[in-house]
Amino acid sequence: MEQNWFTAGFVVFMVFVVAQRLMETFGRRPTIQGNRCLRLSFPVLMTVHVGVFAGSVVEYFWMQRQVRYWISAVGLVLYVVSVVLRNVAIRTLGHYFSLHIEIREQHKLITHGVYSWVRHPIYIAVIMELVSVPLVANAWGALGGAVFVYVPLLMWRLVHEERAMIESFGEIYCAYQRNVGALLPRLSAFYRRRIEP
Repeated sequence: MEQNWFTAGFVVFMVFVVAQRLMETFGRRPTIQGNRCLRLSFPVLMTVHVGVFAGSVVEYFWMQRQVRYWISAVGLVLYVVSVVLRNVAIRTLGHYFSLHIEIREQHKLITHGVYSWVRHPIYIAVIMELVSVPLVANAWGALGGAVFVYVPLLMWRLVHEERAMIESFGEIYCAYQRNVGALLPRLSAFYRRRIEP
């Protein structure tokens, strides 16, 4: 009986996750078009993203193992944190946000808000999301796909994005790199809240 309630909750959770992701990915928001690089990265990452979500659902229903509710609770908390962090980061970027590596004319380097703590908070949020969904489902195979396939692909993209930012902003971005960690805050971030380019 307890597992039935969890299964119903898991289905509602997955419907919410998919709906939220679709709205965020395909929803209209004011943006400025720019020059895109590494165009293939978005469809590849999106395919793996969908695979991890689908794999979590399939694994949950197919394997029918005993659910460890505390692991599911950790996954749920991680998911909520990922959504909040991603939305804060997107709002901070404003019209500079893009699903692609995209540099616009008169592009401004954003270094305030959450970007004063880490250079790529959206990447952190996406990693947390991709880990959280399999944790909620107790889907260890899907979790392995997130960690060993998605994360390395995202790191590959991060390297290319860093190169594009250095090309665009030069020494200003190099100074930003020295002061602010890519995915984890540096100790200095706790003493300094804003970098002025």
